[in-house]
Parts: sequence; structure tokens; C-alpha cells
Amino acid sequence: TIATCPSDRFMTPPLCRSAVSLPALLLLSVLPLPGRGAPYKEDNAPYNVNVEKGSDPTTYRGDWPGHTYFPSPEDWRKLPVYQLLTDRFADGDPYNNEQKPWHMGFEMRDMSYRHGGDFKGLVEKLDYIKGLGCDVIWISPIFQNGYNSYHQYAMHDFTLIDKRLGTLDELREVVKQAHDRNMYVIVDVVVNHMANGLYFDGHEKEASPFRLHKGKEYVSYPRCTTEEECAKDPKERLQPYEDFHYSNKWDENGKYTSKYKQYDQDGKGYWDKGQGTYTFSDFHHNGDLDDYEDPFNINLGKIYGIMDDLRTESERVQKKLIAMAQALIASADVDGFRVDTPMQVDLGFFKAWVPAVREFAESLGKDNFGFWGEFFVKIGRFATMMGRGKDQDMYGKNEFIDDVFTLNAGIDYRYWKCLKYALVTPLRESEQIWLRPRHRWECDEKPAKLMDLYDEEEKNLDFYNSQKKRKENNMWHFCNNHDQWRFQAMVSDKAGSVDGISVLKTCLVWMIFWTGIPLHYAGDEQGFAVPGMALDGWAREEMTVSLAWQGLRGLPVKDNFDMASPMYRFVQNLNRLRRAYYDKILSCDRLERVKYDVDGGSADYILAWARGGCSGEKEDRILVVERIHLSDEKWLVQVSSPWSPGTSLRDLVNDDTYKVDK
Repeated sequence: TIATCPSDRFMTPPLCRSAVSLPALLLLSVLPLPGRGAPYKEDNAPYNVNVEKGSDPTTYRGDWPGHTYFPSPEDWRKLPVYQLLTDRFADGDPYNNEQKPWHMGFEMRDMSYRHGGDFKGLVEKLDYIKGLGCDVIWISPIFQNGYNSYHQYAMHDFTLIDKRLGTLDELREVVKQAHDRNMYVIVDVVVNHMANGLYFDGHEKEASPFRLHKGKEYVSYPRCTTEEECAKDPKERLQPYEDFHYSNKWDENGKYTSKYKQYDQDGKGYWDKGQGTYTFSDFHHNGDLDDYEDPFNINLGKIYGIMDDLRTESERVQKKLIAMAQALIASADVDGFRVDTPMQVDLGFFKAWVPAVREFAESLGKDNFGFWGEFFVKIGRFATMMGRGKDQDMYGKNEFIDDVFTLNAGIDYRYWKCLKYALVTPLRESEQIWLRPRHRWECDEKPAKLMDLYDEEEKNLDFYNSQKKRKENNMWHFCNNHDQWRFQAMVSDKAGSVDGISVLKTCLVWMIFWTGIPLHYAGDEQGFAVPGMALDGWAREEMTVSLAWQGLRGLPVKDNFDMASPMYRFVQNLNRLRRAYYDKILSCDRLERVKYDVDGGSADYILAWARGGCSGEKEDRILVVERIHLSDEKWLVQVSSPWSPGTSLRDLVNDDTYKVDK
């Protein structure tokens, strides 16, 4: 969830690929240290969600004097979500684009630099999002980051708002204005890692192979941030973070598991049978994350080799992050969290953090505060961290890891991967093998596999909402996001009359009428189709006027908040249909397989399902039939339906009518 060529205050910033090259003078050898200090101080008060003046992070707390907190929604499933990167959305205050001490992090001509989006700009565009039919906005992380870490995932602090996004009052205005429109605000939070303030001894500028326990783990030192610091012995340098400290004090008996196991991709748990680690450090000293299948490497390794991995199994670290999350809710009245990289965090952390934060939110009147994780992992792994959690021996049974509830749900990449291979692969040239599955948890090109994924969810996941006392599928499903290529940009120019927008529309119809919650990515409603990976910056396009993407296919150089564009109106109509039919048809999470025959094509590329029956009436159903293999060929599809012969049916998407034959 960060750029593959990240730049922050601890690194010499590389020049990432961009449409416009920048002069070499931007290569700096030493970057300045951002303002330190999460304890409340007069100079950081406008940006601090913490009001506690003491320096113990476990006592941090938030407050919004005189404010009445907005209640949680009764049912999250009813509310489509709109995802945006704040820096790439709307610039409402150009004066905050350059802030000390981050000089030269703002550069509109390069897609790897900051572009000035902020909270003021977001407030001005809330009606644009609401008009699209989205009732929830998910914004990128808000806390202090590196000098041009526009994505905001390289954390330096967990209570100080990044000045380039705005002040605490400006964040509050986003939330207040959203609530006035009956909208909800989800903030992206990071608990797995911070920035790149530490290095492993002997590996300052090179990879650090993963190590575990006695005689193997690394001594850590701070990177230097000024010429004066660089001249010092590494042992004498300042701690790189105010509230989280490294320590090279060794604990002969230290372990990584106590009450909960570490889990692998298949949901198999492992106890730590070794001993010896740097227990007194707030960070892991194990080296880089280089094996996503290993249960200890994935939880303890330094992601990409550049993100300092927090020791989340430590009760000390857990208490700090609990206090900081509670401070954010109290000071800004946000409605839920999207949790970054949860698959790299141990289960014990979520068993402590989520209940404490959820209970605190409930004390403010938020009785359905939401938690969603980024599930870029096999179902076996994320099944352990949803609800009460299930391991591989509990599937299909009324058994759970324990009675402690964790995440509501998450963003399920499995559906996205199946749709990518089904929708896009047939439209690419055969030699483009990069679209093929690379992980063993990915599926093949047959869209019927999506029905199997649904069945697997029902069997393996705990969907029970402990606060609402009911089962509910709150999974987020998406077509595009801030980490991947956009579907519509993957379509080859040699795909005949099938264009990328047709592919996107096909995916959106699935997303809107499937179970769970639809997740829209900013720019899809305007048909953005810049080719390239979002992690590299390409598919993190500007919603306002842009110079970085000038001349590239798929993004005009103009303001992109066009509420009359054909694609905006198409998405708007889908969201309206979903809202109109939600209570009677979509609210009970039921998804039925449908039998069908195909003439002139392949049944493997038809996806058909029925939803409904929530009201108890047979007629209250919708039938969705999609042809996933897009081409100019005409296929005749005969579908069995739950309605009686002679019943007239209306095609809600294409405004057509059909009659049930027999």
C-alpha cells in the first residue's frame, strides 16, 4: 500500500517514473527531521488529536469540547463506499502545500510527489461524492509522513495530523459536513509499521535476510537525518520517533507467542518454540519480509525492507496504539477504520486493540463502529482475524478461536483477481503473461469461480456482528483501487470493439449487486484509464487539473468533477438501483446459484445469480446475468428463474423487458 519507489525523510529520494522528468538537483543527500512531539504542546495543538500534556503515549486521549458525536449507521451494508487519496483529490488550500521542514516535496509535474490535495478541498467536493450515490468516504491515512509520501502510509507519528493535509479543525469540518449530509467517514490507519527511521547493523543500504531468535536477530540503529547526526556514532543518535522507541537490550527468554498463535496463509497456527529477542524494543529486529508463506516472517519482517515493523505482540505497543486510536475518534468523530496490512500483524494485537477501541467508540454513542482490513492474502489467513476468528480446523463448524470479536470484515482481493483474469486476460495478447495467477490462492479465468468464493466465505468466515446481534456480510468488493492497475486500462488496443469502459461497467454491475458492500475508487466514475500500476503512481491520478499525467491516454488535463459525464451517471444509476431494492431484496445477504444454458458461446464465461427473498415474498428477487467474455459475438443464454411463466421482468440496467417463458 505504498509506492514501490518511496521517498521520505530517512531516504535519498529516487526519481520515480513520471510523465515529466525533474532536474537532478532534487536528489538530496540529507533530509530534514519533521517536527517531533506527539505530547500536547502549544506549537502542535492545531494538528494534534491528543490533548494529554504528559509524555506517556499510553495515556494519550482526545477531546472535542461541546461536540455531540454522530451515531453509527444501523447497517453498513446499505452504504456504498468511495475511496480517495486525499493528496490526489482536491486542493482547497494551496498555502499548505509546502510546509517546513519538508522542502521540495510538492511537485505537480511528477506523479511520485505530493500534489496538494487536502481537507479543505475534500469538503468542497462532498456533494460530488454524495451525488454519485456513495454514503461513506474512505480517506487515506492522515498522520505525519515523509517529505513527499503523498500516499501517507510511511508513518512518523500516530497523533499529529500531517500539516500538508490541514489542521485538526479542518479534519473536523470534513467530518461535520459529511455527517450533515448523512455520510460517514472511514480513516485509513496503519498499525503494522512506521517509516524507515531504523536500519539493521551492517545492512544500512542493503537487504536484511530474515532472522529469528538467539544469535541471529539484528542490532538496530537510527538513520541519520542531519549532517550533525550523521557524524555521530549510531549508538548516540536520537530516537527516530517520539512515541515508539527501539532498544538493543536482549531478552534471553523473549518469545513471539503467548495467548495466541502466529498463523500462516492457510489458517494453520504455530506456537513459538524458540526464545530470545529484543523484547524491550517497540520494533522487530528480524530483518526483511521476504517469505509471505512463513507465519513468523510475515508477522515480524520489515515490509519491502523499508517500513520499520512495530512489535505489535507487545502489550506495551498495543496500549500505545489503543490510546492513539481512541484519541482520533474522540477528537475527530470518525466512524470507522480501514486497517492497512493486517495480514502482517499478529492476531493477538487485534484481539486486544479492536475490542478496546470498539468499546470506547460505543461509549461516545457509536454502537456500530466499523473495522475493515486489507485482505491481500488467502482466506485461511484472514479468517483468523474476522469476528471471533476461525482456523483451518473450524471451517463449517460453529467453532471459533475464542469469544473475542475483531475486524468486521475486509477487502477481499480473491474476487478481484478472478474478475481480472476473466474480464481482461481474453482481451490481451497471449504473450502478456503478467496477467496470469502468480500466487496459489489466485483463481483461473472462469467467472463461475466467484460462486465458489461465496460458498467458501459462508463456510470459513464469522460474519456475526456482536453489537447488532445478527449475521451480516460486510465484506468490501471492488473493481479498482489505489494499489493496482485499473481494469479499463488493461484492455489491449487490439481487443476489437470492446473497450476498457465496457469491461469496467461489467465489473461494476457485479460489484453493486453481489453480497457485501460496493467500494468505488475515485476516478472510475470519470473513466480514468491511465495505463500502469497504482503502486508506481500511474493509477493514482489527479481529480483536479494535473500536469504529471499530461498527454497520457485516458485522463484529460482538466478538472474531473463532471457530474454530467456518461460514466458518472452510469455509476449513479447503479447506486440508486441498489438503494431502491436494498431492504426487500439485498439486505439478507442471500445469494442463489442459477442454472443456465448457452448457445453460441461458452457457459464458462457466464455469471448468473439471484438475490432476494428477504421479505419472505417469492416475487421479491432480482436476477443478474452477466457475460464476462466480452466480444462482438452474439450469445443466446437461457436462464432458469424463480418466477412463474408469463411473469414480466424489467432489465433495470439496460431498461429493457423480458417475459418468463417456461
